[in-house]
Amino acid sequence: MNRPQPDPIAILKACSVFATLGEQQMRELAGKARIEHYAERTLLTLRGETPEYLRYIFSGGVDLVLTTAEDGFSALPMFAGRWATWLGCFSSEPLVHDLWSSAPATFVAFPCREVQKALGHHPEALRQVIEHVGEWTRFLTGWMLSFAAYGPEKRLVYLLLLASSQACSIAREGQPTAVTQTHISQFGFGSRQKVSRLLRSLAEKGLIEMKYGSVVVPSRARLEHYIAAPTPPRRAVSRNSRPIDPP
Repeated sequence: MNRPQPDPIAILKACSVFATLGEQQMRELAGKARIEHYAERTLLTLRGETPEYLRYIFSGGVDLVLTTAEDGFSALPMFAGRWATWLGCFSSEPLVHDLWSSAPATFVAFPCREVQKALGHHPEALRQVIEHVGEWTRFLTGWMLSFAAYGPEKRLVYLLLLASSQACSIAREGQPTAVTQTHISQFGFGSRQKVSRLLRSLAEKGLIEMKYGSVVVPSRARLEHYIAAPTPPRRAVSRNSRPIDPP
């Protein structure tokens, strides 16, 4: 079966960043693009390097991965329809993480130098780049602050709210998302077993639906209501296992 092939021109036209380019500029930039197919998980850019390409994720995904000498591991997934990454393309600083492809995956890779050249004299295009970078800044800032503000269950609800926001769109309300238990565990929730327990608890409350290999957020409003409600105090348990009301 022939798989659909990405159309670089159509991808550029659908992106708000490139909408201000003239037809000729758009065709020249599309002509510099290359189509990448990965059958295996592949390292795209190593930490400490500057990316050579801005990649549109046509299928599969890109993981932003941080590893440590102590075998620590954390990853932020990006899925089809996103660009990896605007900050990598326009920042003069090297990456502080690795970029890995999923398996399988198909990308349209535009050379960063050509993108910078094409957009350099278009203030509105650069403003749109700032908007895209701002989306991820808001996501990461909110996520960082949630660690001190919430316990594990509400922190997971907050993560799902961030991921399903219009700005981020990692997940979409009412639709299965490619976010898996493994992805969630890599956000600092511990083992997949712990994540599974948290997800089951949220499903029992009607806040999410668990599908094979995915999580569905049926209602963002329901998540927001749960976040806003005060968490009931935990009841202490005496040695004879009888609950003791808190003072």
